[in-house]
Amino acid sequence: SSGINAEYGEQQTISISKAGIVASLQARCAIIAAANPIGGRYDPSLTFAENVDLTEPILSRFDVLCVVRDTVDPVNDERMARFVTGSHMKHHPANNRGEADNTEGEDRKNHINQDLLKKYIMYARTKVKPKLHYVDQDKVAALYAELRRESMATGSIPITVRHIESMIRMAEAHAKLHLREYVREDDINIAIRSMLESFIDTQKYSVMKNMTATFSKYLSYKKDNNELLLFILKQLAKDQMVYSRSRYGGAAGVSTVEVSAEELEDKARQINIHNLQPFYESDLFIANKFIHDKKKKNIILTL
Repeated sequence: SSGINAEYGEQQTISISKAGIVASLQARCAIIAAANPIGGRYDPSLTFAENVDLTEPILSRFDVLCVVRDTVDPVNDERMARFVTGSHMKHHPANNRGEADNTEGEDRKNHINQDLLKKYIMYARTKVKPKLHYVDQDKVAALYAELRRESMATGSIPITVRHIESMIRMAEAHAKLHLREYVREDDINIAIRSMLESFIDTQKYSVMKNMTATFSKYLSYKKDNNELLLFILKQLAKDQMVYSRSRYGGAAGVSTVEVSAEELEDKARQINIHNLQPFYESDLFIANKFIHDKKKKNIILTL
């Protein structure tokens, strides 16, 4: 299978030789592959290649590499447990369907109907062909040089010219998703960020933090303020929940977590974000079940 993947990634063809039939088939499609780590659990002290036992030529042909780790996160663990139990209750044959729909009405109001989503994706794939009008070549060249240097220094996955092509493909895909005629700077920034996050996520745990600081100028820009703030806020909420559990012994009956708004604002100032009001009013903030209490100057997370 490795040989087939290499041939497809290089030539977009697959050769078949079976039962006296020899053929070369066109195979122009996207590949989404999954691999279990050696031993059944990802070891952050090893490189990505050492964890999955795949050769560098194979790995270099994928645009994005995602590491799914089973980490302990009190906030997400609590939410996952509620989701699983709620899903079983909702789909039980004896459950009243109407009551289930009413309880989830609030959560579904921002969801997109699946049929509409399928039509949107089909339209974007068949009708939208964004053109690469302008690319900041100096920015891409500097990033490529830095990535090559870090790759050699850390012994991680090799960075090749294919990764520049990957950035271009992801930028075009992001523009297509927004039904744009031309690829904009925002699309390039998102592509760079996606590739960098993929690269950093495959590093050993010992170098991930330093590498994040090295590429911080590429990982954040003005369009990402809300997502950055949400990430920081979730970390603060997780820390607060860990503290509450260690102090009060368990979380029985705990339905909310409170975070100081001033603490979040201090963290935001460290990354040059000074106005948090747009974040408090954003759909992203509300969708993640956060409430900003101006009088008490705190943020409440509903579990």
